[in-house]
Amino acid sequence: MEQVNSLIGYGVMFGFGLLFLAISALISKKLPIEGVDDFLVAGRRVPFALVAAAVSVSWIWTTTIMGSAESGMWFGVSGGINYAWGALVPFFVFIPLVIHMRRIMPKATTFTEFIEQRFGKKTKNVFFSFGVAVIFYIIIEQGVGAGIAFSSIFGIPYKLAAFLAIMIVTLYIAKAGLRGSLFNDLLQFFIIAGILLTVAPLIINHFGLDFIYKGLTDVASNPNNLNYNPDALSLLSGAGFRYGITAMVVAMGQVLLSQGYYSMALATASNRSLFFAYIIGTVLAWFPIPIICSNFFGNVGLAMGIAPGHGIEFTTQISPYVLQYVLGGSGAIIFCILIFMTAMTTGGNCLAGVQALFTVDLYKSINKKPDTEANQMRFGRIATICFGLLAALVATSLQGVSLLKIDIFSGILFGAPCSAFFAGVFWKKPTPTIAVVSIFAGLASGLAAWVLISNQDINWFIGNVLSLLVPALVIVVGSLLTKHEFDFAKLQEYDPGHKVNVGKEVS
Repeated sequence: MEQVNSLIGYGVMFGFGLLFLAISALISKKLPIEGVDDFLVAGRRVPFALVAAAVSVSWIWTTTIMGSAESGMWFGVSGGINYAWGALVPFFVFIPLVIHMRRIMPKATTFTEFIEQRFGKKTKNVFFSFGVAVIFYIIIEQGVGAGIAFSSIFGIPYKLAAFLAIMIVTLYIAKAGLRGSLFNDLLQFFIIAGILLTVAPLIINHFGLDFIYKGLTDVASNPNNLNYNPDALSLLSGAGFRYGITAMVVAMGQVLLSQGYYSMALATASNRSLFFAYIIGTVLAWFPIPIICSNFFGNVGLAMGIAPGHGIEFTTQISPYVLQYVLGGSGAIIFCILIFMTAMTTGGNCLAGVQALFTVDLYKSINKKPDTEANQMRFGRIATICFGLLAALVATSLQGVSLLKIDIFSGILFGAPCSAFFAGVFWKKPTPTIAVVSIFAGLASGLAAWVLISNQDINWFIGNVLSLLVPALVIVVGSLLTKHEFDFAKLQEYDPGHKVNVGKEVS
């Protein structure tokens, strides 16, 4: 790809970075943070429209743009559809789960507070580790996506671009907490939506549907085609469907274990607002995006005859390649703005979540004595900055790694704890021992499948499925054999040690 002047790239990054930092500073000044609850869940009074926009853009990862385009390259027309439904299903698990949690434990701020009261401190520590790890992975992936885009298009060193993208979002979240993230998300929602609604028609107009169809037909029928795939035009592709199942497992861990989604849900003014915010934000606003990106970037790339070593180095680069091919230098700039927005929104949501884990759970583990909420928030800010710095450094070492491959492997790691968590919220039978055993059984079976199955077309699929289903089996069988019955009523009296604004509906 022909590179654009690097000064423009630095202008995009620092220009928008300064804008977001300024918005956070303004929000902090106009709406002063009054305590831990205000800092972490915006006082639990956020209207549903603001949350809906934030949910939508926080689920638009760099992977949603670049990874779904890559799925179009891998699986043809079925790639984007399977990416979309697979990544959407976990929200239909999350929504009833978090609404129920709000009812049974109204003063909780983090999901790990619930785990501690339900399963004990040792099990809480296991889930805390997974919660921090999944956010660490997500933040790194956003940095990798930004690094690939800015280095490919502007020639900015990958390491510098990845590092700066993560540190910019880290600084504005540490400053303004969840409220700062929500207001920045609103602006970024309109920018992302405007770009996608503009570029898709431009790509169609440039190539024409006939060119795209003929190109995909050649991919499906010509064994000499660089991207030969007999199922390229099939919506019922077996490989594509397996990827959809895998996408569901991957997303299950990313949704159920990411504190950022709980923080936004708890910030919502009511359960009714929460329901509509998450439905609108995911089904209506988010669902079409991976389908658009897969078809208008990935499938167009197939039709053009682009392949690794022929126009691009690896398939993650297909989306910036197509946009720059159609729009030239201006297309490249637009794409980088799009990727930078997605990295900021997803990163902001995740960092607001990990800031909650640090401010509430980690602080209580380290500091046993009563302390002021100001000191608690100061600790959370410092811990979040250190976390962001470490993630930025790790992201700089992952140049050239496929975003889709990272995503698929993460499903094995983060799908394993989901069944124990879900069962613990709705069922009184599971014990701490059963919960922990189920997690490690899922991890062991998933990793074993990944390593021991030599067929690389299915090992990732079987590994992901086992990591989700084996724990569910362990929990059901183990719980039916125990006499343990947890008393959920005591969760109503939980006191987190800081002032909590609980609305009448929740209490």
